[in-house]
Amino acid sequence: MARRRPQVVIGVCGSIAAFKVAVLHKHLRDHVDCTVAMTPSAQQFVGAQTFLALTGNPVITSLWEPSYAKPKHIDLADTLDLLLIAPATANILGKAAHGIADEAVSTLLMSVLPDERPVVFAPAMNTRMWKHPATRDNVKLLGKRGCHFVYPESGDLACGWQGEGRLAEPEVIAAHVLRLLKVDAKKTAR
Repeated sequence: MARRRPQVVIGVCGSIAAFKVAVLHKHLRDHVDCTVAMTPSAQQFVGAQTFLALTGNPVITSLWEPSYAKPKHIDLADTLDLLLIAPATANILGKAAHGIADEAVSTLLMSVLPDERPVVFAPAMNTRMWKHPATRDNVKLLGKRGCHFVYPESGDLACGWQGEGRLAEPEVIAAHVLRLLKVDAKKTAR
């Protein structure tokens, strides 16, 4: 009998780094099944059709999906093994820390309890935004609640700056996800 592959939902937020999720999926696809949920801002950077083509799964872009009998965010929360938010913006970190659920990704975040299933944030933002006291407080609060982080790296940022805030490399994020799922990448390759 074939073993069920782990189910990962990737919440994509509005950052130029959203394009890296396609590369991240490449590192995950042989080991897990992925579904993507997108914020309205993320859709300004990458189209939902991209993730549909890559994952083969419908992309969640709205709370108002008429083709589902029960709300899709609840359906996903019931079946996922890990929720990954990448890129995680300052906005989504604030929403998650303070219980704001007003679009598909933030509502999904409120539907998953980090003590039941891993919730992982991979932040990406301008250096000042990453260092802002509000962002730091939100990261600390989410960490205390049991959320995991793949912290941003230093380097060239899309805004022209250099510094901390660059999305971690896709293979680093994938390795963290697979480790949390206890998936041996060598054994599960197709």
